[in-house]
This record gives sequence, structure tokens and C-alpha cells, in this order.
Amino acid sequence: MSLRIIVAAAVFLPILAVILLLGIAAYRGRWHSWHGNDGFFRWPYAPLAGAWFASSMLLITAALLVATVVPGVVVAVMLAIAFLLLLVSIVVYVHSPRWLLPGYVRWLDGDAGFTERPACLDAYRNSRLNRVMRKLTLDPRREF
Repeated sequence: MSLRIIVAAAVFLPILAVILLLGIAAYRGRWHSWHGNDGFFRWPYAPLAGAWFASSMLLITAALLVATVVPGVVVAVMLAIAFLLLLVSIVVYVHSPRWLLPGYVRWLDGDAGFTERPACLDAYRNSRLNRVMRKLTLDPRREF
């Protein structure tokens, strides 16, 4: 491997890992101040799509690393799964299906199937991650 690839991977992989962790935090409800913040995110479900996108890119990177050791069938399967994850990220980014959204997002959007306030909105309201991301997205402290 050339030095350029190693340097690019050293920069690119931690960024993808952070995007993946933020997407997982958004799905689990630990970071929910992103929802309804039209000033920072131009698409309504961009943080949720970030988890799918980062996982597809990490899987592509893993497939390229595995390609040096394992025959092509395993790499082809990994790339096919990564392509499907990439398609899911595009769908979630542009227009997410309701069944793919977390429960607290459906409750905040007024989905009739969710009548009770989800516990994650109260449990993680004052979490450190939510406070930090609220400052980064310039979101005033809101009550849900």
C-alpha cells in the first residue's frame, strides 16, 4: 500500500467512526436535539442517514482490506451488502419510510401509532452528548 492510501485511511476512518457513532446516538434517542432543527440540517433525517452511510463506507474499506487476503467471493458479498447499505442511506436521507424511523421521531412527528411519550426523550434530555450537539447546531434549548 502506498503512503497516500495509509494517510487517507488514517484521516477518513476516524471521521466515519464519529459519523457512525452520532447516527447510532440519534437512532437510540441519546441525541435528539437534531430533530426539527431546520437551520443546521437541510434534510429532515440527515443524522439518521449518516449511520447507514458510514457503515457502508466502513464495509467498503473493510472489503478492500480483506481483498488482499481472501478470494473474490467474500469481497463481492461484502461489496454487495455495502451497496445495499448505501442505497438505504440515500432513501433515509431523501425520504425515510415511517417504519425505519425510531419511535421518538415518529412520536415527535405526530404519528398516530405512538400515543405515549417515549422514555428516551426524558432519560437523555440532559445528556452530555445532547448538550454538546445542541451547541454545535445552534439549537436553543427546547422542550419536547
